[in-house]
Amino acid sequence: MDKLKWLLFDFGGCLDSDGLHSRTLFYRQFKNAGLLSESISTSDFQEAYSVIDRLMTDHSLILNSPLNIMNEKMCILIARYLSIPPTDKILQTATAITEFQEVYLNRNHHILGKLRESYQLGIISNFSGNLEIILKQYSLLHFFNFVIDSYHAGFSKPDQNIFSLALAKCDTAPEHICFIGDNIDRDIKPAQKAGMKTILISSGNQENSADLTLGSLTELLLLTQRVYPTAIQNISTKR
Repeated sequence: MDKLKWLLFDFGGCLDSDGLHSRTLFYRQFKNAGLLSESISTSDFQEAYSVIDRLMTDHSLILNSPLNIMNEKMCILIARYLSIPPTDKILQTATAITEFQEVYLNRNHHILGKLRESYQLGIISNFSGNLEIILKQYSLLHFFNFVIDSYHAGFSKPDQNIFSLALAKCDTAPEHICFIGDNIDRDIKPAQKAGMKTILISSGNQENSADLTLGSLTELLLLTQRVYPTAIQNISTKR
């Protein structure tokens, strides 16, 4: 099999955690802080997160925000949507979320640097216009040949148009590209439809159609190093 040339990543759930969606991270931190009363269900919180996430994107509320400010605004607006009384715990929760994500962003600096030695790298992410600002904040931007932020692209995953933009930037056949994401419907299936190989980053066991399922980017790095020298070149054998 011909050698892979490109590794493309989702951001949330891949670079800022090992398969944990931001919605779940926010819910856990709100719950740990004691901010969720018994009257607020998991579905209530998920609705609040989705509404506020869309609001911030549609109204460009975090267009120039670094990660910590983005999380603060998100927490404040979610709390307001759920009628949670103002308290210092809201900003403390935002700090806890940022600190959680920073662990992975800092760890992945080394991993991306090593991957960059063998592959060209890119990002396709549903984001709010400030993704490059966050990548600069954690000294990660220079690892990537391109970053497609859905806010600026005008398309969001799973729309095939955003994957077509990536294919044009890669300027190579899709079988030479592997997309790494944490969501089956928004990442894996549309990337496969575009002809790319796929890796799912997942914190749990789940049936899926990805060529490989890994628990972390650390495992991805191992696959590209001498530990498993040919494994990542054979990820299409599942199909």
